[in-house]
Amino acid sequence: MSITDLFASIDQLEGPTVATIGTFDGVHLGHQALLNRVQDEAAKRGAKSVAFVFKEQPRAFIKPSTQVTYLSDFETRREILTDIGIDHVIELEFSSAIQKLSSDEFVGALRERIGLVSLILGPGAMIGSDRSGVEQLSATSTHTDIDFIGVPAIVVDGEAVSSSVIRIAIVSGNCELASKMLGRNYSISGIVAHGEKRGREIGFPTANIEPDFAVTVPDNGIYATTVEVDGATHKAATSIGVRPTFETDGGRTIEAFLLDFDGDLYTKRLRLEFVTRLRAEVAFDSVEQLVTQMNKDVEQTRQILASS
Repeated sequence: MSITDLFASIDQLEGPTVATIGTFDGVHLGHQALLNRVQDEAAKRGAKSVAFVFKEQPRAFIKPSTQVTYLSDFETRREILTDIGIDHVIELEFSSAIQKLSSDEFVGALRERIGLVSLILGPGAMIGSDRSGVEQLSATSTHTDIDFIGVPAIVVDGEAVSSSVIRIAIVSGNCELASKMLGRNYSISGIVAHGEKRGREIGFPTANIEPDFAVTVPDNGIYATTVEVDGATHKAATSIGVRPTFETDGGRTIEAFLLDFDGDLYTKRLRLEFVTRLRAEVAFDSVEQLVTQMNKDVEQTRQILASS
C-alpha cells in the first residue's frame, strides 16, 4: 500500500494547517494546553487547527496481550476537542502500515494531504518508526518548511500530568488527584442492567451500571458520586467491588444508590461522576451491620455533595 493510499481515508484539506496527534485519552490539562497551543499557532498563521486522534492506544495494537483501559471513549474525546475549538478532529487508526512509516514519510504525507505547516507535539511524544521527537524532527526532517514545536508538561501536585498517571490515581481510588489533572471530575457512562437485586432486598435499590467500553474503573470501595440521567443530576452513593458480605467469588460490579430517587432506571444510560472515595470495601459479619454502615455512607455522601 502506498503512502497516498494509506491516508486516502483522510479528507483532503486546503492548507495551511497546524496539527497535533495523539490518543488524547481523558483530554486532561496537559492535552488542553497542547490543543490551546495548536489553536494559537493556527490563529497566528491564518491556518486551520487539526487534531489526529487514535481511537485506540497504539500499544493495544503493538502488544495485543496488554490489557488496555481508557479514561474516555473516542466519541467523548471528539466532542471535547470540538468544544475546545479544534477545526478538524480526524480519527486515525493505528496499523502496521502506519507503524512502518518513518517520521519523515509521516510528516510528508500530512503535508500533502492537509497542507501541514506546523506539527505540535506534547512532552515525550514521538512519531514514526524512528521514534522522532520535536528536537530530532527539527534537526533532521527534510521538510524544512514545516515547524516542529514541543509543548512542556503541566505539573499538578509535583507530578507531570499524563493519562497513565491519571489511570493510576483512579485505580488507587484517588479521585481528587484525577479531578485536578483532568480539570473536571472523572466519570463513567453505561447502561443500567438487571442485577441480583441484593440492594433492593435491604432497602437500598441500586443501579447496576455496565460501562460502554474498556473503561478505567476506580478501586473497590464506596464513593460519593453524582449521577446524570434523563437530563437530571442526582446525588448517589456508589459501591464498586465484589459484594463480599454476600459473595465469595463474585465479579466486580458498579452499583449506584441514587439519593431521594424513586423511578425505574433499567436500560437507561447513566453518567456516573466520582467526587471522593469514602472508604474501602468491607466484608461485614451480618447484613444488619452492612445496612448500618450504608446508612452512614449515605449521610456522609449528602454532607460531602452539599458542600462540593
